[in-house]
Amino acid sequence: LLRLLRRQRQMCIRDWLYHHDEDARTLIFVDRQDAADELMHTLMKRGYPTMSLHGGKDQADRDTTLADFKAGIVPILTATSVAARGLDVKQLKLVVNYDVPNHLEDYVHRAGRTGRAGNQGTCVPVIPPEQDRSAKDIVAALRASKATVPPELEALASQFKEKLQQGMAHASGSGFG
Repeated sequence: LLRLLRRQRQMCIRDWLYHHDEDARTLIFVDRQDAADELMHTLMKRGYPTMSLHGGKDQADRDTTLADFKAGIVPILTATSVAARGLDVKQLKLVVNYDVPNHLEDYVHRAGRTGRAGNQGTCVPVIPPEQDRSAKDIVAALRASKATVPPELEALASQFKEKLQQGMAHASGSGFG
């Protein structure tokens, strides 16, 4: 299943980036610094010009990476949530949540990196079954923004609700008191 999810994620990037808009940028969010670097290396091995951005890099490296991303020298950026706020790139057309964010607020901020200032963009949440706890929040965010909720995501949220009712899982809060 993991292999299938990874293939779907890579197809999504490939289809969007190379078939719809040559000047498009893609931002892929992961949960850990090592995951950002690992995904960057995987994409580079497959021929995609990519850089990573996370808190483990010094400020000069982060500034250079962002400048190259904005200029289109590198059209794909793998990043932790350090890039979820304050990043404004007009050509950013696709945000992929490769790893599900821990909080609804993080999802909203990540999705908010695309489609800014009247531009159109797409945010793709990819949620493996073992992270079903996050499905409910993402469904709520999609409904609040009047976006289409994919049936698979709806089913995942329903499955988690059933687990809650059966006492097989515990609900998570937003993380904010």
